[in-house]
Amino acid sequence: MQDARYTVMPMKNIPLLYVVFLVIGSVVTPVCYAELENDDADLGEFTEGPAWKEGEVILPAFPETDDLLKVEVDRGEMPFSFYLDGKNLSVSKADGITRYTVLIESDSGAKNIMFEGIRCRTREYRTYAYGTYDNKLIKARTSSWQRIPDTGFMIHRYNFYRHYMCDEHRVQHPRNSVLQKVKYPEDFEEHDDR
Repeated sequence: MQDARYTVMPMKNIPLLYVVFLVIGSVVTPVCYAELENDDADLGEFTEGPAWKEGEVILPAFPETDDLLKVEVDRGEMPFSFYLDGKNLSVSKADGITRYTVLIESDSGAKNIMFEGIRCRTREYRTYAYGTYDNKLIKARTSSWQRIPDTGFMIHRYNFYRHYMCDEHRVQHPRNSVLQKVKYPEDFEEHDDR
């Protein structure tokens, strides 16, 4: 005995139903699509902005000792100290790059100087120049934008990105704010990962 709640459809009706669904779909789909095309005015116009272009980079003067500000970094037991040239720090609104000169000093007294840029929006850095033994900055032979790693000996880049130069929305801080953060660093534990 068959349950009255269920009706078994004969197999011979399945091809007919398939054809009915195809016909309904072919009529309804173009009508819906046409309505979407006519709704563009309600959605507003989307205009793609200009492609990002980096501004002209001019090498700054070699940093003076009096202009160097010690930068606290979240680094564990790394044997380096980091100093930022406060005088030549620049924050460009035009291309969104914060450019700085950093002095990295090892516990044994060895020093490296680099002129670099950080692009907050993409979490990238670029090294433009290196310091020489005769107190000059020379352009890097190769220089391209690279992802900022959060480990390694060049941890200053990640710390500059995370704690000093960019906010949690990947927007660059103004120059005065960066200098203020360097002079009066916040507790590293309070920041979220980006």
